[in-house]
Amino acid sequence: FPSPSAAVSLAPSFEIGFAKSSLKSSKRMPKIDRSNLWSGYISDAWKRLGAWERISMVNSMAGFMLTYVLPDAILEKFSMGKKYSDNKDPIQITKNIWQIMYWGYVNSTVIKGKDGTLLLHSCPTFTKQTILDLKKLGPVGAIVVPSIAHDEYAHAFKEKFPEAKVYCPEKIVEEIKKGLPVEGAIEHSKELENYGIQGSLDCDSWCVFHDCFLKIKTETLEGKSINALLSCCGIGNTPRSIFTPIQLLLGFEGLRIFRQFALLFTKDMKAARDYTKKVAAIPNVDLVVFQHGVPLKGKAANAKIKDALISRSLFSI
Repeated sequence: FPSPSAAVSLAPSFEIGFAKSSLKSSKRMPKIDRSNLWSGYISDAWKRLGAWERISMVNSMAGFMLTYVLPDAILEKFSMGKKYSDNKDPIQITKNIWQIMYWGYVNSTVIKGKDGTLLLHSCPTFTKQTILDLKKLGPVGAIVVPSIAHDEYAHAFKEKFPEAKVYCPEKIVEEIKKGLPVEGAIEHSKELENYGIQGSLDCDSWCVFHDCFLKIKTETLEGKSINALLSCCGIGNTPRSIFTPIQLLLGFEGLRIFRQFALLFTKDMKAARDYTKKVAAIPNVDLVVFQHGVPLKGKAANAKIKDALISRSLFSI
């Protein structure tokens, strides 16, 4: 099998980018190189995986490189690719929650607070159109960096909206502070109650990222008060489709912990299953929104998460 260092060389690069139509702002935040951190995650994954799982890991990473990273690197030479692509228009989920899809597979969640300001969770690609879309909804008052995997554009939005306060999980505060001024930890910031955030459920038992589910009080478009959850990164709900065979074969589709995430960033599979059961058991939840995929809606919507697919197998689709 390839060595861990060879596997590490396949890792995607996570860099801050500005879209072709991006807006310039006065104060630039430092760009943080986290390649050693990512390399460590991948090296640790290699050590804990068995022989067949290593084959699945190499397949998954190679597939991701060939499908996403290399084509994007080529397109970037011509001022194209994900850093230059337009985001989708905001889709309203509830009276005060919208989602903006960027890169074609990542959701930024926008929550309007009681004071009329907006909270941006996992900031999208920084484009003129998205800035205009946000201005229609309200001023940006808060930015949530849910994990180091979703901080690419937080810097650009903080530059554009310097009055916005930045929050992140407690265990990555010092890491995020290397590039952004952090107001406080999600777990202890009462200010987030303005946006209906009532608590969090961290993923530390099973995930190397210090991400979390957020518990949110909101209202349906019809005005009914409901409880909602905003997921952590690794658990998604992307519809399966015969029209996206590569994503399907690489384990990126379905209600699941994505196969690549299970291989690289899930340190304990049993703990992951226990976590999904814990999330599913939270009472009176009628909506689950995801960082990747479409929402689950309806009475006890979160109950479906207990059956989420969790597998490292090459054949798990």
